[in-house]
Amino acid sequence: MADLSDEQQVKTNIENAYKVSTPEECVKYYTKWADSYEQDIIQHPMFADQGPKVGGDAVARVLGTRKDALILDCASGTGMVGLELQKRGFHNLHALDSCPAMLEMAAKKNVYSKLICDFLGTNRLDIANDTYDCACMVGAIVPCCHVKDDCFEELIRIVKPGGYIHFNMSEESVEDCERMEILRESTLKRHCDNGHWKLVEKRITPDYFRGERGVSQTFQVL
Repeated sequence: MADLSDEQQVKTNIENAYKVSTPEECVKYYTKWADSYEQDIIQHPMFADQGPKVGGDAVARVLGTRKDALILDCASGTGMVGLELQKRGFHNLHALDSCPAMLEMAAKKNVYSKLICDFLGTNRLDIANDTYDCACMVGAIVPCCHVKDDCFEELIRIVKPGGYIHFNMSEESVEDCERMEILRESTLKRHCDNGHWKLVEKRITPDYFRGERGVSQTFQVL
């Protein structure tokens, strides 16, 4: 969608992604963006995204030597998180994304044994209870229609007791999402109070994306 040298076009692509208002529009937009997505948000020096590396490191910290753990990369996009997990020795990876074009790009990386095309929200996924050792979601919760905090009940269902749910995002997005009731601290606390999960790690990453700090959180399913 954009030339790597065109900084303004890259910025426009990113900003427009935050403007889509329905899941269907989201799929349509990312279908058009799929070919240049990685160039725009990872390789471009003005907009380098550290989210995949932060996610890979967070998963490695909680899973340690369990390199055969079954991990679901949620809202996987083109598979950049999968690459980071593979670099850290994890090889039992599945990808979940609602955009077929993004999953096609992810498949080319040859790091996933299974690709799942579905939305992540209140809908029930075609996945059995207690399937995964870990679910990892990087940059998917943003102040638009990508993913909201109503997805956590489903992630808790499909992750094994004792398994982990990790997500990270920009600090600016945390504030915007709280205001728009997309990611509410009350929702995270409710799952803690109800004995669904417990917080095991929360970290701040400087210069996470476009000069913003990032917030990384990992919960253990109970």
